Amino acid sequence: MTTTPPRRERGRTLIERDPDQLVWALSARESKVPSGRGADDEGQVDHQLSDLRKFVKGIGGRIEREVPEPNVSSFRRKRVKLPDGTFGYRVVRPDWEAILTALRRGECNALAVVDIDRATRDPRILEDLIDVVELYGVYVVSMTGNIDLSSDAGIDSARSLVNQRNSESRNTSRRVVDGKRRAAYAGKNHGGRMRPFGWRKDRLTLNKRESAHIKEAVPRILAGVSPLILAQQWNKRGIKTVTGVPWLAATIRGIFFRPRICGVVTHHGDVLRDENGNPVRGQWEPILTEEQYDAVKRAWSPAARGEQSRLGAKGRGYRTIYLLSPFVRCGKCNARMIGTARRDPRTKRMIPIYRCQAKGAGGCSGIGRVAEPIDEYIKALVIADQQRIESRKVEELPPWSKEKELEGYIARIEESIRRYESGEFSAERHFPSLARMEAKVAELRREQHRYNARQDARRNFVVDLAKEWDSPEFTMEQKQAAIAKSLTAVVIQSAGKGVRFHPDQLIPVFRRDT
Repeated sequence: MTTTPPRRERGRTLIERDPDQLVWALSARESKVPSGRGADDEGQVDHQLSDLRKFVKGIGGRIEREVPEPNVSSFRRKRVKLPDGTFGYRVVRPDWEAILTALRRGECNALAVVDIDRATRDPRILEDLIDVVELYGVYVVSMTGNIDLSSDAGIDSARSLVNQRNSESRNTSRRVVDGKRRAAYAGKNHGGRMRPFGWRKDRLTLNKRESAHIKEAVPRILAGVSPLILAQQWNKRGIKTVTGVPWLAATIRGIFFRPRICGVVTHHGDVLRDENGNPVRGQWEPILTEEQYDAVKRAWSPAARGEQSRLGAKGRGYRTIYLLSPFVRCGKCNARMIGTARRDPRTKRMIPIYRCQAKGAGGCSGIGRVAEPIDEYIKALVIADQQRIESRKVEELPPWSKEKELEGYIARIEESIRRYESGEFSAERHFPSLARMEAKVAELRREQHRYNARQDARRNFVVDLAKEWDSPEFTMEQKQAAIAKSLTAVVIQSAGKGVRFHPDQLIPVFRRDT
């Protein structure tokens, strides 16, 4: 087999092969067969290979390899990393690339396909095939006879056919997308082959057992349980995912953050809205109410920009095995104390303590106290405070006072856009005003988010905290969340050596809205 490019004369690549010396690679491809045709992809590919075997037998040579590509698109592109480190979109066909590699290495010197449509609908792939013919002298043939890559006229014809097929695929893709969008506006189901957790196979009616697990988890989520803890507990209880794999925090979060759970339709990841701006409702049974869905999102969403969490941090506190680690502060330097352990010289046991960090870490290392009596005192204090709240039968906060202001800005934005589109406003007047109004709407929505979070905190406290506290199901995160509803910090004052614990050594800082 030659390693030098074949000779070209008068716009033709001269490929002189003895038919008996041809070493064939057979390529058969079929995209996903639409339901209802009565044949599967692999069956279609098997028929193609069978026809190709008979076809090349009439030409001569031997078959070296057969490469089936069932359910493989030659049009749909994927995002890939390019050699220069940037990203682009390419048709990814590993089996086809293996064929080209075998042809370039000389393992095969002939390629047979059913039709150029089966070989490719992507111009890039066609150009790779043309290079194989012109640089390596590969003999390429199709059963329909519409491939002749050895002549300039044949290459022009192949390029025209591939561009035509590519255009057909684009038209089909556009019709499919339009059809899905119309179906979404009608509230119909769409998605992958797996049913969503919580629904039956029809995706309309609820799976009673799975939906019950979701509903049961809502009050625990609002009480402070994180996606990670909930995933661990569901795995321990033997609750199965749709595919049977163990639960992950990301999987749990995806279930509760998907608007489908409250009956709202999404399209391309965004909530679909009708002409009046209202969310489109699906035809399936919802598991949660919109109020429950919003409350779960607020509970699991990170703190908004500029919004502080329990102790002024940017996040939502530290995951820790020490109860008061997110809350304790040094009475000398006001630095955050940490939970750790030291060995008791009398009992030789490791006992939990809270201590101020070293100076290099921002503390003064001047205070260290045994954790157990502090934990017990704060526990009793929080339980008493929650019982006080319950005994007062706390009413919900009044409606947010700036609701009409937000609605007014949204209405003005819509009016401004309408007048700009009708030509009443110039671009110079419209866009600066629009930017100011959108910034104000974003500010008001952040304020609304914080107000609703306070509303949730009042509405969703643990009814019998004293009973629940020592329950195995009441996690550390729930305990810390219960504390956070009453306190923002616990300041530990210094005490002399040998001085036993006394409540006066603690300064609990209560939340202002409790």
